[in-house]
Amino acid sequence: MRKTIIHHAYFFVFFTSLITAYAAISEKAYASNYEEQFPHVFKRHGPPVYKVALTFDDGPDLTYTPKILNILKREHVKATFFVLGVHAACHPEMIRRIIKEGHTIGNHTFDHINLIHSTRSKIKWEIAATEQVLVRISGQTPKWFRAPYGNVNPLVLTELQQLGYRAVNWSVDSNDWKSLPAKIVKQNILQQVKPGAIILQHCAGNEKEDLTGTVRALPDVIHTLKKRGYQFVTIPQLLNADTKTVHAKK
Repeated sequence: MRKTIIHHAYFFVFFTSLITAYAAISEKAYASNYEEQFPHVFKRHGPPVYKVALTFDDGPDLTYTPKILNILKREHVKATFFVLGVHAACHPEMIRRIIKEGHTIGNHTFDHINLIHSTRSKIKWEIAATEQVLVRISGQTPKWFRAPYGNVNPLVLTELQQLGYRAVNWSVDSNDWKSLPAKIVKQNILQQVKPGAIILQHCAGNEKEDLTGTVRALPDVIHTLKKRGYQFVTIPQLLNADTKTVHAKK
């Protein structure tokens, strides 16, 4: 009897594992097709050219965003900032500075909600509310979008398509939101970078996130990639780039 129970238990675990693995593989395969299903909307990386795009999420704030902007200005590098509507409304002067210094602004929803668990009306509101804030502050209507956590599904992408947005995820994740030291942030970025990379970092976060490592790593990341022959561009520049490969230092 005991052997029978153990046998059934093993079978149950094995069967459950198979279902879980199949679901994971199916989801991964389905997600990888988003760029094929929505070629004019969803991008995770740029064309294979020696250009990279620095992107910063969740801002702006008055702690880390100014320091990052100071570094970018000193290094003559342009980046893309995917901002939250709630933060933009609190710090309009930072939005104006980002634009004035030649960077690109993108929509990152109003309050960082997970859109794949949201209704159609909620998705529209999150995008529209942030757009209204940015238009009021800058007079510009951003058409670049990044979903919180990078989570998109056909409903989200369909709504973005109808609203005229292009969704941009990333190909290099610094994982800086984990309050990592500069050495690890730099390592996470440089080990993953390839031509056409979109690099994810953060210029703001919640009160528990320490992004000091991001700020300290940024100059070294820029200097190292420049030595490798990379050019820093904004998301619009990267995704509209010539697809011919540019020679770079090895």
